[in-house]
Amino acid sequence: MKKILYIGGFEMPDKNAAAQRVMANALLLREMGFDVSFIGPTKNRSNAVVEVDGFKCEYVDYPKSIGQWLNYITEFVRVEEVIAHNPDYVVLYNFPAVASLRILKVCHKNGIKVIHDLTEWESTRGWSPREIIRKIDISLRMKYCMKKMDGVIAISRYLYNRYKDYTKCILVPPTVDLTNPKWNRERELNASKDVNLVYAGTAGFGNKDKLNVIIDAINSFPSIRLTVIGMTEEQYIQGYGQMPLNCKNVEFRGRVPHAEAVKAVCDADFQMLIRDNTLKNKAGFPTKFVESMSCCTPLIATLTSNIGDYLKDGVNGFVVDDEQTLFNVLSRILALSKSEIIAMKQHCKDFTGFDYRSYNSEFEKLFQ
Repeated sequence: MKKILYIGGFEMPDKNAAAQRVMANALLLREMGFDVSFIGPTKNRSNAVVEVDGFKCEYVDYPKSIGQWLNYITEFVRVEEVIAHNPDYVVLYNFPAVASLRILKVCHKNGIKVIHDLTEWESTRGWSPREIIRKIDISLRMKYCMKKMDGVIAISRYLYNRYKDYTKCILVPPTVDLTNPKWNRERELNASKDVNLVYAGTAGFGNKDKLNVIIDAINSFPSIRLTVIGMTEEQYIQGYGQMPLNCKNVEFRGRVPHAEAVKAVCDADFQMLIRDNTLKNKAGFPTKFVESMSCCTPLIATLTSNIGDYLKDGVNGFVVDDEQTLFNVLSRILALSKSEIIAMKQHCKDFTGFDYRSYNSEFEKLFQ
């Protein structure tokens, strides 16, 4: 049985979106006949799991000092440890540039192919020494390292188009196991008496999701309710400023376990995803979009990345753009009947293109 060693900044078993993507890819690779194991970071080795769903997990320590951080981005894991696993393939997840080149050089000497699972084009702010180093690392990674890889698993069409002429490249959005009961896809689909919206995620105080724009718009529609998962009201005020006056239709629940967040999305009529079309957002692909569709919950979203390949206005959600503002969309939703909302949820349920099994033929292009 051929071996694959998956290395990167994913926190097993489901502590970040990275872990969920890597796990779905690993499940497919295992079904294709590969033995997959992981090396990722941990902040607490004593509580770190050594096995997840039959996959062996090993760890490197999160850096706590500048020196450790520099070692983290230039080496991450010793190349001797990589070779000791005797893999046929190494998959690097959003890996630092210098560390990528170190591993690539040694692996090629040992006949090991190196694939990069690329899910973002990171952004930096400021000009501190650390941020300058990050800028250099990101530039080297995106403009040079990717072109040297034996293959790239691109999360978005933007990244796929960027590298398809330089190396073997496949387009794989975030995927899930649709048979997992947490998505509750066999429930009877229904619609709320009052329209219930949900936002579940880490908003990034406007650097990623425009939660303040959503709340400002919601304030004009008292009969629409919004539940915010992942942030308290105090955190919102700290990051965005004061809530609109007399805003009584927004509930903040703060951070909750992943399963509870998924349930909140299942219980909602629509999920909100409003973002600017920045390079970071074009290059990535929102996991919450995939999870919402998996929960049979339509989305109200801007067309960042290649969301437009999947989101069809008035069918499985609504598009917010220059021609149709968020205010217009919310007005349209209020005019919908319950049966029309349920029909949109059914369209989401009928779409199975985010199940990891749908990408077997794509992965076969890189892993044989």
